[in-house]
Amino acid sequence: MPKKLLLFVTATILVLSSAACSQDNSDSTETPSNSTGSSEEVDTAVLDPYTPYKETVSFTKGVIKGSENFPEGDSFSNNDYTRYVKEQMNIETKIAWEVDRNNYDQKIALSIASQEIPDMMVVDRKTFKQLIDNDLIWDMTDIYEKTISPFLRKQYDSYGERLFKEVTVDGKLMGIPATNIGYCQNVLWIRKDWLEKLNLEVPKTLDEVLNVAKQFIEKDPGGNGAGKTVGLTTVDTVFSGYNSRFGLDTIFSVFGAYPGSWVNQDGKPVYGSVMSEMKPALTLMRDLYKQGILDKEFAIRKGEDREALLASGQLGMYFGVWWPAGGQTAAVTNNPDADWIAVSAPINEDGKLTTVENDPLAGIVVVSKKFKHPEAIVKALNAGYDSLRGNGEAGAASYEHWNKNSPGMGWGTMPIPIAIDYNNAIEVLLDDLNRALEADDPSLITLKGFTGTFDRIKANRANPKADINMYLEEQARIVGTAAAVDENLELVPAAFFGQTDTMTTKWSNLRKLETEMMIQTIMGERSIEDFDKFVTQWYAIGGQEITNEIAAQMNP
Repeated sequence: MPKKLLLFVTATILVLSSAACSQDNSDSTETPSNSTGSSEEVDTAVLDPYTPYKETVSFTKGVIKGSENFPEGDSFSNNDYTRYVKEQMNIETKIAWEVDRNNYDQKIALSIASQEIPDMMVVDRKTFKQLIDNDLIWDMTDIYEKTISPFLRKQYDSYGERLFKEVTVDGKLMGIPATNIGYCQNVLWIRKDWLEKLNLEVPKTLDEVLNVAKQFIEKDPGGNGAGKTVGLTTVDTVFSGYNSRFGLDTIFSVFGAYPGSWVNQDGKPVYGSVMSEMKPALTLMRDLYKQGILDKEFAIRKGEDREALLASGQLGMYFGVWWPAGGQTAAVTNNPDADWIAVSAPINEDGKLTTVENDPLAGIVVVSKKFKHPEAIVKALNAGYDSLRGNGEAGAASYEHWNKNSPGMGWGTMPIPIAIDYNNAIEVLLDDLNRALEADDPSLITLKGFTGTFDRIKANRANPKADINMYLEEQARIVGTAAAVDENLELVPAAFFGQTDTMTTKWSNLRKLETEMMIQTIMGERSIEDFDKFVTQWYAIGGQEITNEIAAQMNP
């Protein structure tokens, strides 16, 4: 993704890049060791979103070295966001330690082992479970209800119950979630100029998609020469999952198969890669490989190889998320006549493109039981996001200041470094942009930070492709997004995200078995009937244990 475009999407779609952890060496004080970590111990005078503290409250966190993007003189403990939170809430951020990314997990493990965790951390599911098992973190149920700002509550509510379900244990909210937005399933990107050159309609069904791929190979609209155009390529695992590129996930879904995902079927968990619907999907892919429509070298290509196929004009369609691949960018740079469109395809016989619900959880904020002011973490989160998104009068002024003086800063440099956005954020922005562009009025954009997007799209429409970044802005925010939020999308209920106990020791071998089966079947090295043997083996070497563990969590 181009650097300029990246600045506008990292706050909503990237996986959490920095987290907080430390031992307490600040001015913050500890509760007695027999603290219950329940809301009865919280000072009710400040148990609301915005009442500032009379005396300064400090909390500690740890940071990952090299993840910052600060102006000279600023730091994780002293930047526009931390200064705003101090000014508005009288809450100070202190850094206990900094570690290299490679040492972060070890530092977290040592903190838990010593029973001396920091005031606030951002953790994954595995660490979250360890903290609960060791009774080290606050129950945030009442604190959240009384302290989260209306601005953030509205965004959290857009996920329904499924987001907070991931951080609720025995009816208690044990952490504050970071979010993964929706609509990052694969769409089909395709060369519109090639379609027009061959008089082909935009494909919708699987048969139509495969016919176009075949026509691209046989009629060579890119002028590559005989045998040099690739119809479809994929990753060396065949499927790639949510928020990814080049996987054949949506071809599998036409058959009702969802490899790599745990699907909820009538209240029971089923791993998509062992579903019976996989057989006809693999049979088709085997035929496509034999015919040369599916790239003969897919199993040995690296990511840069696939991007190079796009850049050189040898690949005229691929599956990917709503923003263009780097190779697609290079393709237009190399050949300004190249024109790409995105389609929500292939659809099944019911006219739907089906995909499994995405994991809505990107990370979890937890608060040490030894910290006297757990509500301060939520209040700091409120204020930080007011500044980041320009919410409220004071937040708007702060937003204008940092956007002018520190434009590279994102949520990762805030006191509480987590991503929060509406589940349908890209759909909201698409509607805003279309309305604003039609009226030529950027004030109609309700989401902060996107007037520049409006300007770049206008500039591209006035002078198409004169600036590649302006062209790509429209490709992502209008063309790709429109396909991603197409009304033909249908979500399949997910059964489980995360890791069970048995997964920690057996999952890598199960995934290896799965990948080998798919590649060997597609390449004709194994009979399609061997799929049933694979399923039996998968269950026998750990799959059944894992399925049982997930079922127990679904139905405690």
